[in-house]
Amino acid sequence: MTRIEGHLKVEVEVDEGRVIGARSIGTLFRGIEIILTGREPRDAVFITQRVCGVCPIAHATASALALDAAFGATPPDNGRIIRNLILGANFIQSHLLHFYHL
Repeated sequence: MTRIEGHLKVEVEVDEGRVIGARSIGTLFRGIEIILTGREPRDAVFITQRVCGVCPIAHATASALALDAAFGATPPDNGRIIRNLILGANFIQSHLLHFYHL
């Protein structure tokens, strides 16, 4: 579950039937963060989308949004619309894949 596949440890603290604490810990380190260290920031969009074969668009979009925030960039309206359309198409594709195939 961590980074799409791997091991995830979930600890839940329950007191009298109520959850009073919870945390999840990824126990499989793949090192994607280390791969990005020292690289051109724009490389993040291309590298992070290869984290997962099923949802590369979501990872690329997250990287692009992080770069926008880091550089204080605001994409033009048409750029934002295209991003949202591509992300929406991937959302539909991913849900169809999970519904009919997996």
